Amino acid sequence: MKNESKTQYSPSFPVAFCSLMAALGVVLMMTGGLIPVMTYCSPLLAGVLLIPVMRECGFKWAWMVWLVTAALSMMLSADKEAAFFYLFLGFYPILKRSLDRIRPRALSFLAKLLYFTAATAAMYGLIWYAFGLDIGMEELEELGKIAGIGFFALLVVSMLIYDAALGNLAILYEYRLRPRIPGVRRDA
Repeated sequence: MKNESKTQYSPSFPVAFCSLMAALGVVLMMTGGLIPVMTYCSPLLAGVLLIPVMRECGFKWAWMVWLVTAALSMMLSADKEAAFFYLFLGFYPILKRSLDRIRPRALSFLAKLLYFTAATAAMYGLIWYAFGLDIGMEELEELGKIAGIGFFALLVVSMLIYDAALGNLAILYEYRLRPRIPGVRRDA
């Protein structure tokens, strides 16, 4: 993916496209309150929507889509845990490019692992201690500390799998989906 898109669109295209992606992201975030398993899936799926935004409009627009989606999700979503998950980890597709450039690859992997661990710990610390929300506390108290540590480790491993999937999804968008979008210039 390039830093800024070279595709020439009308001046209103970025506003319309990014508004559509933000709205779709908020709709995906709303599913977290309807379907319990979507608490962790909906923020990751909403983050995937940043891939076309980065390609077609650039990274500045992707940051704005993330910000609008996060703000609206915090205000409107019934599932606050999913909204916090998106707030802390939803911008990872934007950050991924910078972390992938770190060499050697082992250091890049370590930086990603550190980011996922710190962001997840900060998210739950903020939820539990700063806001006093008991999201997930009942389940962890019933299962014990070992299960809580296992849940945290599983969440970090899931984010590493998400990292690998994002690379493949960016390739899928570039070579399979983008050519099928009407009005997109192929030479950009």
